[in-house]
Amino acid sequence: MATVVVVLAGGGYAGYRHFSAHSKRSVALLAPCPSAHPTPPAAQQAPVTVRNATLKTGLASEVAHELRRRHFRVGAVGNTPFRGKGVATVQYSADRLQSARLVAAEFADATMREVAGRGVLELDVGPRYRGLVPAAAAEAADRAILATASGAPSTTPSPTCAPPTP
Repeated sequence: MATVVVVLAGGGYAGYRHFSAHSKRSVALLAPCPSAHPTPPAAQQAPVTVRNATLKTGLASEVAHELRRRHFRVGAVGNTPFRGKGVATVQYSADRLQSARLVAAEFADATMREVAGRGVLELDVGPRYRGLVPAAAAEAADRAILATASGAPSTTPSPTCAPPTP
């Protein structure tokens, strides 16, 4: 009788180890599910040229620094040959529309203007600029922009992705 109990217990343990190890291996082979705090989107990583359209010295550098802190990729920084009138003007080519919307969301009352070409994303900071919108407002706008473009990412595990590891 003791032999039968030992054999059954040993078989049960071996089966448990086999199936639990198999399930961990299959999860490890799946790509990870999107996290609740994703990395900055590709649209936010398009390089933006920041230009000063005022007479205030260093304004473009100041704005570029703030945009970098908010995870934007800043290309060239400089001055425009003309003076602006509003808060900010975002000039973009059709292939940079989503990036332009993300940049414009950082400013209250920014103007967007589509231009010809490809890969154009330029920001002219005008004389009415007083600062970026609060980070929480910009993040909410970013989520709305990204959700309309590609759908919101799901953080629920699915058969096609692995749940995050603690």
